[in-house]
Amino acid sequence: MDLWLQIPYALNIAILTPVCLAMFAGRGQGAVFQSAVSASRGLELLVGSLWLSILAASAAGLFFPRIFAPLLAMQVFYKLIWLLAFVVPAAVERARLPAGIAACFAAIVLTWPVFLWLAFAT
Repeated sequence: MDLWLQIPYALNIAILTPVCLAMFAGRGQGAVFQSAVSASRGLELLVGSLWLSILAASAAGLFFPRIFAPLLAMQVFYKLIWLLAFVVPAAVERARLPAGIAACFAAIVLTWPVFLWLAFAT
C-alpha cells in the first residue's frame, strides 16, 4: 500500500524543511548539530545539499511512492553508518553528542524499514 511509503516521505519533508533552511542560512552547526560536531561552511553546504536532494526526492515520492522507495533504504544505510561510526564511539568516549540529530537518525533507522516492509510485503 502506497500510504506506508507516503508517511516517511511526509516525515522527511517535515524534518528536512527547517533543517535545510538552517544549513543554507549558515546555522547548521548550532541549530542542527548542536555545536557538537566540528564543521566548516563547505561541509555544512555539502550536507545541506544532500539533505535538500532527499527533501526534493521525498516530495516526488509523495506522488510516485514506489519509484522513490530506494531513497528510504539509502537513508537507513547512511544514517546507520553515521550512528555506528560517529555516535557510538563518541558516546563510549563520553564526548559531546548532537542528541537531537542522533535521536532522529535512530528513529529513522528503526522505522523506515518497517514502512518499506509494510508497503511491499502486504
